[in-house]
Amino acid sequence: MMKKQKRIILVGLSLIFGLTLLGIRGTTNANQTVHAVTTPASNGLNAPEKVDGTNLSAKTVTGNATSGKVTYASGQAAATTATYKQQRYTTTNQAQSGFETNQRVTENNGSKLTLSDGTKAVRQGVMGHVYVQWQKNGWNITTVADTEDLTTSSVKQTNKTATAVANKVQKSLKNNQVTTKKVTRGNVVIYNGAQQKPVNSISWQQKKTVAQVSGTNATTTAKIAKDSLK
Repeated sequence: MMKKQKRIILVGLSLIFGLTLLGIRGTTNANQTVHAVTTPASNGLNAPEKVDGTNLSAKTVTGNATSGKVTYASGQAAATTATYKQQRYTTTNQAQSGFETNQRVTENNGSKLTLSDGTKAVRQGVMGHVYVQWQKNGWNITTVADTEDLTTSSVKQTNKTATAVANKVQKSLKNNQVTTKKVTRGNVVIYNGAQQKPVNSISWQQKKTVAQVSGTNATTTAKIAKDSLK
């Protein structure tokens, strides 16, 4: 009888001890602070959190839908390789003025080229660079290459080489569904070859919103623009 009472007491103590531990753990969990993850979407920005087909993701997210910025890198400790900026204006006229600060002047003078899809383009050589510019679906597109990379002893061959570079950019923009997206107006500047600085730029106006993507890599810049265009 005594052994049975001891056994009951031990079981009871074990049960109380277990419930006490559960209570302590429950309190600890209830008091834990849960930090919200900041993403472009949570801040009202149209930019993607991760860049499709790359190891890049949002490094910093600041601001909101009215005025915000997202930087991209391959890790928190890695250097920024691309940036997305978004600005929302009160009127479409204000948005147009804001967009025009990013827009490249349309060129009409220079050698006339025809791209593979029939689009008419203009080639110019200025200060060590060769520019090829054309318009497509409301977009003003410019490719930039070093003169030494494109210029040959023959004007005809130089035009052919410049056209090949422009065709490559045109195809990339189409495949990434950038110039196929409907915008009020858009501007693209793509450099030929690898770049150390974020000189590649894709900017656009959609009604009252103006956005710009800049990056060191042309393809990455196009991918971010693709996922940001609504």
